[in-house]
Amino acid sequence: MKMKRTILVLGFAMFASFVFAQAQGQPEIETKEELKTPVSEEMASIQTAFQLAEYGYKNGSASSLLCAAEILAQVPTQKMETKATQDESGEKDGNSEKKEFTAAQLLEDGKKLAGKDKTLLAYAKTVEKKVKAGTRGAFGGPKYDFSYVYGSSRVSYYNVGFVAGRYAEVDVYSLDGADLDLYVYDSNWNLIDKDTSYSSSAWVSFIPRWDGNFHIIVKNNSRYRSYFELYTN
Repeated sequence: MKMKRTILVLGFAMFASFVFAQAQGQPEIETKEELKTPVSEEMASIQTAFQLAEYGYKNGSASSLLCAAEILAQVPTQKMETKATQDESGEKDGNSEKKEFTAAQLLEDGKKLAGKDKTLLAYAKTVEKKVKAGTRGAFGGPKYDFSYVYGSSRVSYYNVGFVAGRYAEVDVYSLDGADLDLYVYDSNWNLIDKDTSYSSSAWVSFIPRWDGNFHIIVKNNSRYRSYFELYTN
């Protein structure tokens, strides 16, 4: 029985990944070849989960949402104490609020899409065990925040502490498909790294030369407000 469950989980993970990769009209994942430092395993897992979640919601794919939930459930995270400060200049738009891409939320929505499909519901039970186990007790790993940024080139701002000599990453993902840019400055407002690619996600990495607070800027190049999740390690 245990072997069957393992094969089932692996089968759906492979299926969701295959469907996602073959989907027509989906943009290719952009790589930053100029960076000498690679994306960490934890950040890569988060990025993969978000891409699967986006595909799942767009195409009504229960297996993609469940696979995304399973991945996020196995990445330890903790809530960021620092919250975003939004640039609220100008007229505010009326975009409705978005749900967070959490393991629990993805699992719930995946089960709804699964309907009465016994195979998918069996997979959902396996994922649910991992979600419950992963959310029990204190977290470590990357810190994250769920926030928003108004459109028309306005920004949201974070002031986050990093430790000297330790590899640092910042990853942001729009839940609305908005074109977001990401900038990191040191405490003296010297630009450390940026990602201004035409994409709904952005990622930067750096190694701080000293302990201190760094400025993180999320810029929204789209017209309307965008909800996003931001992760730092």
